[in-house]
Amino acid sequence: MSSERIEFYHEVQIKDDAETVKYRGQKGAVVGISEEDGILYGYAVSLHGMDHCVCFDKEEVFPTGVKFSREDYY
Repeated sequence: MSSERIEFYHEVQIKDDAETVKYRGQKGAVVGISEEDGILYGYAVSLHGMDHCVCFDKEEVFPTGVKFSREDYY
């Protein structure tokens, strides 16, 4: 994945080699970004069809190009 930050409410897909097997291949939207002192660590993702968020390392997700709005989630 590139080092570019994925923005809030952009859709991501969980990579096939993600640590948690049950989430591999699923899609969701970024609702949180873990970043400190300019270092990006990962994302909180609201997976489609689930009522909670899951945190992923930045290397475990990639953007799909689909953008949602805040209103779609809150």
